[in-house]
Amino acid sequence: GELKGRAARMTVLTWHEPDARPRNLFTLVRHRRQDALGPWAGDPGECWSSEDLGNRLRVLTFDAPLERCQVLVDHILDSGTLKMDGVEVDYALHPIPRRHWAYRDDRPFTDASVRSPFPRHSAEIVEYWSFGAELRDRWLEVLESSPGGLPPRLMRLGFPLDRRVDRVGNLMIAGAEDSIACDLAARHDQTLRFHVDADDLPPGAYRATVWGSHCGNEVIRQEVAVARGQTVIKLASDVDHVGFSICRTVDGQCVDLMEEAFLIMEVSGGLEVASSPTLHLQDRRRRLSHKGTPAGSTSMISVRFDDESAEMDKGIRRLWLERRLREREANARKEGNVVRFQPDGFNQAAQHVVHLLRRDSHRTEPLYLADRYFMPYLEEKTGAVSDLVQLYLELFAATTGRSLRILCTQKKKGNARPWWANYPKPLTNHVSVRAFFKRDQDKPGFHDRYLITPEHEIIITNSLNGWREHGVTFISHRQGVYRAEADNLWELDLQSATESLWVEEIS
Repeated sequence: GELKGRAARMTVLTWHEPDARPRNLFTLVRHRRQDALGPWAGDPGECWSSEDLGNRLRVLTFDAPLERCQVLVDHILDSGTLKMDGVEVDYALHPIPRRHWAYRDDRPFTDASVRSPFPRHSAEIVEYWSFGAELRDRWLEVLESSPGGLPPRLMRLGFPLDRRVDRVGNLMIAGAEDSIACDLAARHDQTLRFHVDADDLPPGAYRATVWGSHCGNEVIRQEVAVARGQTVIKLASDVDHVGFSICRTVDGQCVDLMEEAFLIMEVSGGLEVASSPTLHLQDRRRRLSHKGTPAGSTSMISVRFDDESAEMDKGIRRLWLERRLREREANARKEGNVVRFQPDGFNQAAQHVVHLLRRDSHRTEPLYLADRYFMPYLEEKTGAVSDLVQLYLELFAATTGRSLRILCTQKKKGNARPWWANYPKPLTNHVSVRAFFKRDQDKPGFHDRYLITPEHEIIITNSLNGWREHGVTFISHRQGVYRAEADNLWELDLQSATESLWVEEIS
């Protein structure tokens, strides 16, 4: 009985190898009430359409009553194939499905696993999983070879498979929870408007909770009756983030969830001209902010808003953003993979990079420091040692007994000796510095800045000599991408006419 009266669209993305049957990359069956407004209004055509997307991809679409699509799904589960228009598509699915919900949650970077494929409704999901790695690797190759993005025609799939690679090979059935449709809008008159659209809605069948916040502080969380039409909720404060949830009363299941952010970027004003010559201006809270009476037909009147509340909003928001920044930096430091220092934190940044070099002191692999603007010569200004040179010396001391290889893009100045040649050899004899340039262009041979230790490679967002002015962030990971680049650069022959780059040793 639940399948009757519902229209469905079955979309199949297939992968085609030469001389082999096509394989399922992803199949999505979306269904909703046939009498509901939307893309499936009217009787489904029950015929397949097919489109070649290139890259061995093809998308096939079938509109039919849900009962007909369910027959196809049952056949896939029984036989591992989908037959259509003389073509068979192979599937490799686990027979036991997982059931979950997909909501209309509009928050960016939300942790929700899947967002609803319906713009006005959440959906109940039945999903059959595929655990083979081969197709997933093929799909990743397609993504990596498409720098301009996937074909717009792939939007017909109705699912962001480029961002949900874990779903490759799956079959997903999404049923719209379309017995009720709700929307929430914030108005500048200090109200929220909760709108419900439903046919024959039983009293008390659903419960709604509406919430709003301003600059990270929750200002309202209120139970609202779910009744056809619009409910106006008065606010005592501005809001910049609103949301709502809808639950079935009978079992408490959340059937719709939407949370969205919008920012009040300016103060809105209104100008009213009455039958009298007096001008009235109101702020967004409908408060009178200014009034005046022109002296004559050619006179001018100066009007300004009372922006005291707007200034307070800006101040609260600024403090909120600063707090979020500090919290996220603290979390990154705790996890140890992202550490950031502001311009006034040069000494702390210097101590951190020395710590990075010392923590793997028991290992003997070469260390790499890539910095285009590494200073190979001491500027002859004063006899004092700058804090930057002091940092270099600490780096040399921290790496004694291991090979420290420094990559830069600064040319050697004739026969001049580098500044570190004036220091004892036990402190410097393990240090090698090479400069890299594009041949015949006199341009730097590399761009990124990084530090490579035996266990980690750390991306450095600014040259050492810019830490005091701009600050620096260290991003640590274990992938080995930059180590491969550094090894490749260091293996280039010095001053060779056949290499891709011109390489000089600074010594």
